[in-house]
Amino acid sequence: MFSVGDESENRFNPFAPYLYIGVQSVDFSYTGNPNDPNAGDFNLSAFVPHFSFETGGLDIGLSIGNSLTGLDDNTYFDLSLDFNNPFYFVRQPRFGLGIPLQLSTKITSVQNTSLSNQFSQTNLSAGAGAIIRYINPKKFSFLGQVIPGYGFSSASGGFIGGNVFTFKAGARFNLFDVLFGKNISLGYNYLYDSYDIDDEEFDYNFNAHNLTLGISF
Repeated sequence: MFSVGDESENRFNPFAPYLYIGVQSVDFSYTGNPNDPNAGDFNLSAFVPHFSFETGGLDIGLSIGNSLTGLDDNTYFDLSLDFNNPFYFVRQPRFGLGIPLQLSTKITSVQNTSLSNQFSQTNLSAGAGAIIRYINPKKFSFLGQVIPGYGFSSASGGFIGGNVFTFKAGARFNLFDVLFGKNISLGYNYLYDSYDIDDEEFDYNFNAHNLTLGISF
């Protein structure tokens, strides 16, 4: 959920791409009518692997959970694509403060292996929030941001849809020239999606925290 552009001089590329790997805690909980016969069929609480690639104004995130990652009764898949464009109203050589604009699309799929049905939604959302950055050109940089958003969600095939409220918060702490001339990045994200789908069977809240370690290349 970040575009990392932190470096100066010839040593560091201001648009250096980063590849991250880490772990994500997922809580997927039903919020619809408790009397629905299918209420809570896709409830899920688990830790899953998380991977992301961040470059320029494009961030791609992937999380997968199945029997290979320790999920016995569920499968989980999450693929996100974020386009970011920050506007800094305070822009100094080492410090910046501004408003990030973000356009996002995300595929989320959760299935109970004992059922034939599944939660499968693709959402498109837009948001704006607040961003802060600090750069020590030869040592490190820090970037943090929060972005609430709102959009639309639809099931595979487009027959069942609704609205989604999103909230994203996160930080990156980048250490320059640490490993064979590469930068190392420590990352944290909080992700929240609240689905309000026409069919209440699919009204769920998604909460996730992930911790990642990244390297530039």
